[in-house]
Amino acid sequence: AALSPPLPDLIIIGAGVAGAALAAAVAGRQRCLILEAGPAPGTEATAQNAGMLRRLGDDPAERALAARTHARLVDDPGPLRAAARQTGAVLALADDAGHLSGAVAGARSLGARVEPLDRPADLAPALAGAPLKRAWHLPDELVICPHTLHTALLAAHRAAGGELRCGVEVGALLREGDRVVGVVTSAGPLRAGAVAIAAGAWAAALAPAGSPERPLIPLRRSLLQTRQHALSSPGHPWVWIDDVGLYARPEGGGWLVSACDEAVERAPAPRPSRGPVDEWHRALAAEKLARWMPALADARPASGWTGLRTFAPDRAPVLGPDPAHPGLLWMAGLGGSGLSCGLGAAEAVAAWHLGDAVPWLRPDEVSPGRAHLRRWPIRPDGHLHRARLVDGASPRPLVPRVR
Repeated sequence: AALSPPLPDLIIIGAGVAGAALAAAVAGRQRCLILEAGPAPGTEATAQNAGMLRRLGDDPAERALAARTHARLVDDPGPLRAAARQTGAVLALADDAGHLSGAVAGARSLGARVEPLDRPADLAPALAGAPLKRAWHLPDELVICPHTLHTALLAAHRAAGGELRCGVEVGALLREGDRVVGVVTSAGPLRAGAVAIAAGAWAAALAPAGSPERPLIPLRRSLLQTRQHALSSPGHPWVWIDDVGLYARPEGGGWLVSACDEAVERAPAPRPSRGPVDEWHRALAAEKLARWMPALADARPASGWTGLRTFAPDRAPVLGPDPAHPGLLWMAGLGGSGLSCGLGAAEAVAAWHLGDAVPWLRPDEVSPGRAHLRRWPIRPDGHLHRARLVDGASPRPLVPRVR
């Protein structure tokens, strides 16, 4: 009689950068199977972001993960390094000069070069005329090609004998008591030594029924690609005015621009998740450029899209073993930082799963079992001081959705 194939040591739900990075992190040590509901891997959040690796963030866990990811990319002699190019970045503030002060100290402590910048327009002409109160230059920041990075991670997974199956919808986790022993899919049940949820906007729906709450809420954000613009050049640093919520990165002779808007996506998230940009959000971006980056006020949108970024209420990632369910791992809640933090997050989750130490990240800061806020702020128009509260358990807006 033919022998049954060996069970995978790890099933990963989701084949975006997060899932592919985790698969690459366990490659050679465990047999890994990635399941993707869509027809191809990497077509959701992985394909919708602006590609900036940002180490100067509010959350300490995010900074640690971004620092680790940056180091991995810069130090890698092979295909990972080919996914990144160094452009530098300018992070600025227009209203709240004290915002990010703690983040600057934290990023420096992790090795990032963060230099005060008195004349930002000399380095970044896109900021000419910008009414800024404070700015910093991060000369070593990167732009990442999501496709190149994703391809390299999946290649490492396959080279170690890993498998990827697309078009397989996971409906539930397979359990024996509290222990997770596999998944129930559209093609039938599959057993494994452990299961990792790396499903982005669809992660919360996979939490075991009757388990402690694991709130993960998708927020929709818009991104515009402008037409050719005289100030756009490949070597121009990407720029981000953090407190008012506006960033711009050179791309294809124009600019990728976002007003950093946030709107709660009603469950279940649509698939595919990419959507159009409505007129309100186009007008918001134009208004912000005119006020805060007047040098780009004449940049005209050529195209645009919206995508989903998924957060826990405290906006820290949800990583590692689930304390209520042995055999269940989380690689979720990376928000808009999947590229900035993905390699570091995968390294940490893989290490905890395999029993290795992670001295550079506190597990309690990202634990799936940590307590969560019942209400938490989002920024409908991207401005730090115009946040609105939403319900953290079931993401119902407590105020009308801004349009």
